[in-house]
Amino acid sequence: MLTPRVETRTLPKRAAAAPPGLQFVKSRSLPDQIADAIVEGLATGALSPGQRLIELDLARQFVVSRVPLREALKTLEAQGIVEREPHRGVRIVELDALRIDQICEVRAALETIAARGAVATYRSEPELLRHLHAAIAAMEEAVQRGDWAAVNRADLAFHHQICLASRNDTVTTLWRGLARHVLMIFGREILTEKGQSKIVQQHKDYIKTLLRVDHDGLPSKVEQHILRLRRRG
Repeated sequence: MLTPRVETRTLPKRAAAAPPGLQFVKSRSLPDQIADAIVEGLATGALSPGQRLIELDLARQFVVSRVPLREALKTLEAQGIVEREPHRGVRIVELDALRIDQICEVRAALETIAARGAVATYRSEPELLRHLHAAIAAMEEAVQRGDWAAVNRADLAFHHQICLASRNDTVTTLWRGLARHVLMIFGREILTEKGQSKIVQQHKDYIKTLLRVDHDGLPSKVEQHILRLRRRG
């Protein structure tokens, strides 16, 4: 298993360490960093769907108190990434095909709305396309390093930029709430994908597709891009 090199920020001294395979991701608060680290652990295979999370063990591994850890777990529980069982604590939800398909379906619908607004923005302000190209450049560098965790984050950054370009604050807010699910699912699927090197070209082609497709054809193109890993077989 590859241990991801992730972008980090300075933490309080008591929270400076993390176990192999579980690393803090740059975020706004310590609970958010812990939540992101758990999700990234799922994406990289350091944690597994259905696995029970022991608060004391995680607190020791991350060198944090149980207060921010519990806040992180409450956030993940609210987002449907972990679930609390009576007398058994917290465990990661199972990622069966139905759950993955439902999340991908919601994401495709949300990003179709985003794409409609973004296309209009990019056509009137083409200079904003630089943000998409910057995300692709980061993705390409990560592919060359074999850093699939960084590839996943660059992929998320790419689609986040499309949501921002939509100028639809509701879409962007909802997409951010879905982002942890996307990272978790996409990360686990790209780990088993044979043609990882194709991902950069897929995103370059996606930009061209968005700019040339008509309004009626947009939903199918967005869905094709979002669900491409679900259709490997």
